[in-house]
Amino acid sequence: MGAYLSQPKTDKETNSGRSDKFHYGVSCMQGWRMDMEDAHATVLDLEEDSSFFAVFDGHGGKEVAKYAAMHMPRLLRETDAYRAGDYGRALTEAYLAVDTRISRPEEREALRQLKGGSEEGREGAPGAEEDQALPVSALPAHILEALGLKPGDGMAIRIVRGEDGTNELHFGGGGEDDDDEEENEEEGDNNSDEDVTDHVIADKPSAAEEAVAASEAKMAKRKREAAAAAGAGPSPQSTPVEAPGSPASDGSRSPFDMKAEEEEAAERGNAPPLSSSDSGENEEWIGPSAGCTAVSAFVRGDRLFVANAGDSRCVLSRRGQALALTRDHKPDDPPEYSRILKAGGFVADGRVNGSLNLSRALGDMEYKQSKELGPEEQTVTAVPEIRTLDLKEGDEFLILACDGIWDVLTNQEAVDFVRERLLKGMSPPQVCEEGCDNMSVVVVVLAKYGFPQLIAKGQE
Repeated sequence: MGAYLSQPKTDKETNSGRSDKFHYGVSCMQGWRMDMEDAHATVLDLEEDSSFFAVFDGHGGKEVAKYAAMHMPRLLRETDAYRAGDYGRALTEAYLAVDTRISRPEEREALRQLKGGSEEGREGAPGAEEDQALPVSALPAHILEALGLKPGDGMAIRIVRGEDGTNELHFGGGGEDDDDEEENEEEGDNNSDEDVTDHVIADKPSAAEEAVAASEAKMAKRKREAAAAAGAGPSPQSTPVEAPGSPASDGSRSPFDMKAEEEEAAERGNAPPLSSSDSGENEEWIGPSAGCTAVSAFVRGDRLFVANAGDSRCVLSRRGQALALTRDHKPDDPPEYSRILKAGGFVADGRVNGSLNLSRALGDMEYKQSKELGPEEQTVTAVPEIRTLDLKEGDEFLILACDGIWDVLTNQEAVDFVRERLLKGMSPPQVCEEGCDNMSVVVVVLAKYGFPQLIAKGQE
């Protein structure tokens, strides 16, 4: 399970701002979680007649969300597309610019400082809120076949972050004894500020485990077969996500391929290549293992551009009716599922490689290491979906919020909740403060169109 505090932190960070066009409020609360991993950006005057609002919901650490909130508004203005007036494309370029920057070695120290604080008890792999032990029945049939397993074998598969930062498949018994194992039994140097503390579960040897892993060489072969099966296996009918200028995809090495090659090299006495992200000083830096969702709204004149990667949302209230401007990016959605398989990954229990419950995010660089693929083709991509529309009379307010809000409210319920309170005279920050655990929400009232004053006056 994920790590939680013994008592929730209910203090709320609330801010607000106003201009002739907008009146916004934002509120954040940590709740039961070990860290507040959300961040936000609110810029009323990005440029003349331009404003930017965004929510970044972090997972596996807070550093990527904070970095994105600090730098994305400036990176947006600096894109070629922004200067050319192509603002939808500019948002895509800004998202990718964040991903590019955080993978640079020179940004490593900045990310470490943003991480800050104690990491003791932090969740394990990015996005994981539960023990990552999967029954074999949770894996797709073509992967089970490649591994030589059957759904009724009574085994569990654990995805464990290795010392080199890559994910490994560990096979073991699926009984109750496994649930009682002590976490973090493997010894290692956890004193480095750059170490990401993971919950590593060491399986006890079992007859089933010995049968499956008769030798390291045999296991390496099975992993290669699993990767090949994942890349060629069946998937729901869908149109792959593509972007202009993307290179053709003709296959790539998955983490299973690379791990198998390292094991074979070790058998030959050769040292494996450096491949980790942020677990040690001497390892090659590929970027942070932490990540975040990103939902943003850019307004230029009366034109609204919304960009989204992940499961945070942006909703518009149009005459009291909820208009969804984003869709959640989940691994088992057909377009996302298709891309994940083509990149060499798999989906189990609704999670990418059994670990991450999002298919698009900033950061999470371990899922973006296929050199032959473009950024929009990686197992997890930072490329956002863009939606544009013209704001008009009757458009009342925007809600941008992390999934903590949408786990308990539908889009329409959220609009009703906000609208009722605004019409009663509450300010946007006051409305935002009535939130839930581990949440961040931004409410942007579209004051240019007379809400809520004109509507409230008409109801008198």
